[in-house]
Amino acid sequence: MGRLEFITLPVPAFAEHTVQVPAGVITFGIEYRHLDEATILAFYGPDSRAKFGNQRPAGMHAVVEEDGLSLHVFDTATGDELLRFDCFAEAAHWHLLSPPESRNVVIEHDAGADGPLVEWALAAMRTDLRSLLREAGADAVADGIDDAVVAGALDTVTQAARYVAAAGRPVRVD
Repeated sequence: MGRLEFITLPVPAFAEHTVQVPAGVITFGIEYRHLDEATILAFYGPDSRAKFGNQRPAGMHAVVEEDGLSLHVFDTATGDELLRFDCFAEAAHWHLLSPPESRNVVIEHDAGADGPLVEWALAAMRTDLRSLLREAGADAVADGIDDAVVAGALDTVTQAARYVAAAGRPVRVD
């Protein structure tokens, strides 16, 4: 399983397509994400490849054209994204994010060993959320987690994720 570290954060969640589920100190986001070269260039500018050291997760094509479900974990107080799970059909991966340092660790998901990323991510958020947040550098947020609040919110996240994935396209959130 590959792991790449960058000092550039990924293209942020598109608020208009992200269902938000509050869970105390964190807020979950569920988004059907379409990511292509035009979106990347619009966000980063013409030197977008250089910002990532011309590296990309295994399976990611030279020209990006990906879509699928993304699950986000935000710090409720700041709105900063701390974790992201990009459950794409090709090059499924997840992120450990630390916005103050502009740190972005991208971890390739091994579907052969761990099953589909969406199922792995939902299970990991139920059982390992604190350790994932600590690995991202969000110790204070991890310390503030209320297990009962998160468990209830994850039931809603699971239902919303199934709905958004079934839609197969970005869903407008009003």
